[in-house]
Amino acid sequence: MSQPSAPLRVLIVDDEPLAHDVLRAHIARVAHLELAGHCYTALEALSFLHQQPVDVLLLDINMPEMTGLELLRALPRLPHTILTTAYSEFALESYEYGVVDYLLKPVSLPRFLKAVAKLPTAAPVAAAAPAMPAAATIAPAPAALLLRDGTTTHRVLPADIRWLEAYGNYVKVQTATGRLVITDTFRHLLSQLPAPDFMQVHKSYAVPLRLVERLEGNVLTVAGQALPLGAAFRQEFLRRWTVPTG
Repeated sequence: MSQPSAPLRVLIVDDEPLAHDVLRAHIARVAHLELAGHCYTALEALSFLHQQPVDVLLLDINMPEMTGLELLRALPRLPHTILTTAYSEFALESYEYGVVDYLLKPVSLPRFLKAVAKLPTAAPVAAAAPAMPAAATIAPAPAALLLRDGTTTHRVLPADIRWLEAYGNYVKVQTATGRLVITDTFRHLLSQLPAPDFMQVHKSYAVPLRLVERLEGNVLTVAGQALPLGAAFRQEFLRRWTVPTG
C-alpha cells in the first residue's frame, strides 16, 4: 500500500495585492498545492515562517524594508522557493540560493505549472514530521527584551511596547513608561517581537495590533498617538486588525 501524502503548503510573499490574487488562483488549479498563507512584506514572512514552516515559497524580490533575497539569507531552513518578480536582473544571483524557478510577472498559468512541475508531487505525511523540530530550533520571541539606551540596559516586556520607529541606525521604542533609543535595526528588533500581535504598518513604524484604537484615512491612533499607515501595508493591516490577536 502506498504511503499517504499531504499537499505541499504554499506561502505567498509579495507586496502587491494583485500578485496574491493571480497566484492564489493558480494554486487553486493544482491538486497537490495548498495555500498556507499570505504575507505582504518579507518581515511578516520571517515571523510567519518562525511559527509555521511551509513546503513552498512563492517569493517576490523587490519589497520594502527587506528584499526577498535578504529573506532567504535570514532563513535557517529554506523551503522550495519559486521567485516571482518583475525584474529579470536578479536571476543569476537568485540561483545561488537553490531556487526552484524564476518567474517574471505577470505570471501566466502555463509558466506557473511548468515551475510547479519541478517540485515534489506531494509532502509525505510521515516525512513532514522531521521538519517540525527544524522550525522548533528557531528561538521564540522572548518573554522580555534587554534593550540598551546609552549606557543603561532596560528589561522591556513586549506587552509594554506601544510602537517602534525606525530612526537612522537606531530604533525609537515607545514604552508604557517612556521612550528608549537603542542601537539596532528596525527589522531585527521587530523580528524579536511576537508576530501575532506586532505588525509593521509603515516603512518606519510597527505597532501592536491590540493597541490600535481607530483608523482615519491613512492615520492610525495607537495608545492615543497618531501614526501613519503606509499604502503597502494597508490591506494586510485591515485583514489582521479585524482578527482577535489573543
